[in-house]
Amino acid sequence: MNRTNGLLTILTQIKALRHTQQLHANVIVHGLEEEVVLGSSLTNSYIQSNRLDLATASFDRIPPRKRNRYSWNTILSGYSKSKNHCESLRLYNRMRRECDGVVDSFNLVFAIKACVGLGVLENGVLIHGLAMKNGLDKDAYVAPSLVEMYGEFGRMEDAQKVFDEITLRSSVLWGVLMKGEAGLGVDNALTLICLVKACGNVFAGKEGKSVHGLSIRRGFIDQSGYLQASVVDMYVKCRLLDNAREMFETSVDKNVVMWTTLVSGFAKCERAVEAFDLFRQMLRESVLPNQCTLAAVLVSCSSLGSQRHGRSVHGYMIRNEIEMDAVNFTSFIDMYARCGNIQMARKVFDTMPERNVISWSSMINAFGINGSSGFHSGNIKEGRKQFASMTSDYGIAPEEEHYACMVDLLGRAGEVGEAKSFIDNMPVKPMASAWGALLNACRIHKNVDLAEEIAEKLLAMGSNESSVYVLLSNIYADAGMWEMVNSVRSKMGMKGYTKPMGLSAIECIVFINAQVVEIVVPELEEMRAAHVVSIGSVALRSLTPYCEAGKNSKLSYDTRTSFAIFRSFSASDYISSQCIRRRLMEYHLYIFKNVDVIVTPTTGNRFVKQNSQLLHFWTANLLGFPAISVPVGYDKEGLPIGLQIMGRPWAEATVLGLAAAVEELAPVTKKPAVFHDVLNTNRVHTDLPEK
Repeated sequence: MNRTNGLLTILTQIKALRHTQQLHANVIVHGLEEEVVLGSSLTNSYIQSNRLDLATASFDRIPPRKRNRYSWNTILSGYSKSKNHCESLRLYNRMRRECDGVVDSFNLVFAIKACVGLGVLENGVLIHGLAMKNGLDKDAYVAPSLVEMYGEFGRMEDAQKVFDEITLRSSVLWGVLMKGEAGLGVDNALTLICLVKACGNVFAGKEGKSVHGLSIRRGFIDQSGYLQASVVDMYVKCRLLDNAREMFETSVDKNVVMWTTLVSGFAKCERAVEAFDLFRQMLRESVLPNQCTLAAVLVSCSSLGSQRHGRSVHGYMIRNEIEMDAVNFTSFIDMYARCGNIQMARKVFDTMPERNVISWSSMINAFGINGSSGFHSGNIKEGRKQFASMTSDYGIAPEEEHYACMVDLLGRAGEVGEAKSFIDNMPVKPMASAWGALLNACRIHKNVDLAEEIAEKLLAMGSNESSVYVLLSNIYADAGMWEMVNSVRSKMGMKGYTKPMGLSAIECIVFINAQVVEIVVPELEEMRAAHVVSIGSVALRSLTPYCEAGKNSKLSYDTRTSFAIFRSFSASDYISSQCIRRRLMEYHLYIFKNVDVIVTPTTGNRFVKQNSQLLHFWTANLLGFPAISVPVGYDKEGLPIGLQIMGRPWAEATVLGLAAAVEELAPVTKKPAVFHDVLNTNRVHTDLPEK
């Protein structure tokens, strides 16, 4: 047994034919040729080497009484792969004579393919009957083969019967049915429309492309606007948005349905910038949007965090007297909440003629989102009121999402203990969403002990382990518990939750030969303002204890001026800056679809000017992208000139690899008079003469 297992292990690792033959000889020498597992594995190895003759010889050495389903399926797969259909069918009949109970979905498929290859429908019908006898005619492998067989023989009625008996229809099953229909010849656009819709309904993008190509070749695509709209809808459902837009651009009759389909597709796939651009283009071409179009646009506004865009849509609906449905109202609530305007979200909620579970969820979630905006007590009170009103006034039983919203609301406001008590007293078993909201509150308020308890619960529930570990690691890091951070990261490494950090020499060569592409980043001034508000608010909060009466004299005039400006920022300003941050994040992620890194030149600033001028790392600081600045020389005033390299999220390896390549190409040997060695913080280098 040990020798057999050892040989099997070696057999799985070798690829060359001569090595397989050497191992086969070893099997014969040790008298193991009758072992069915070894014989079947050797047969498979010969098949992979395209030596069907040796595979057959290996199979024949297995005693007939020991051959099982696996060994028969192995040799059948070899003959089916080589398209030796006659021998496949002969072997199949021999298998049924020599071995009882070996019929399964795999060898049935081989037999059906052989019947199609030989053009013998009568045998195929017999195989179909055998499949029905063994209860395998609806099998996920057998059913598509039967549909394909009948389609090949032009028996589409029989193919349709097999298809109709399948409850859960896969994309493969739809594909073979459409292949049969197309093989008979499509003589009208209506058939193609049905096929395209079928592809969209089962997200069969590959088959949908084939039908689209067929419609082009037959000349139907230019004759039917409805077929064009169906193709666009199919591509959107299959998340092939670029194909959808290409089809859309070539369409002559771009009606509101087609516009709405495309806008909705881009919005749902989190390509909000493109969705809103399409909406603007729609209005420029004087196409009036409907309620569905506006609902899709509002999803984009929420994703971007752009209240300006959302207000413009709201105003458009009011000016044009477009009646809003529950979806529109709920979308406005969500949009205003995500943009930090809780008062407007509540105003929209109050004007709703009829409220459902979704609208209540959105309103409660709105208070949760804005729980840390500076109005904690008011939002908690209002959130509790709305939560209680659901049941007492409207008879709507809270669901998992409502409980999670309340936990999030309490947690963000600092009421972590009350949030924990709320979960403990829930009438239903707490789900991962509620515990996750509480874990996030522990991160915000640095409650390590409770975070550890919650993390254990989430891991025991089978929640997303990587997310739990990452959040727990961040909690430890915020608390300065670096040993625990390393412990958590070690666990993540053992479980495979790691990201690549190394680069090969080949990748560095690719960087040197990189293609330069010009890009445009919109709303730069808005980003500058958002950065100042974000950094200023955080800095003021951290340094307030050092700015009390009598301590200001220790601060420079420039710093005191900056702090005076920072004190004018309100909580609403901070939320607005985060909304801009979200919008700019969308812009940059869109840019990173076409480029690997963004490289910008940096020039030296005098230190006294840095508080009033734009810092070099403001984009990376605000958006959290990995970035590094590499010195490449000095200007006339002796100030350093460099290149800032910014990459997409988790692209530290790419950024460091390119930085290393730049340093090698443009080495800078000159160092400042005083500099710190970041790898040796206890040592300060200085070339200044002692005074």
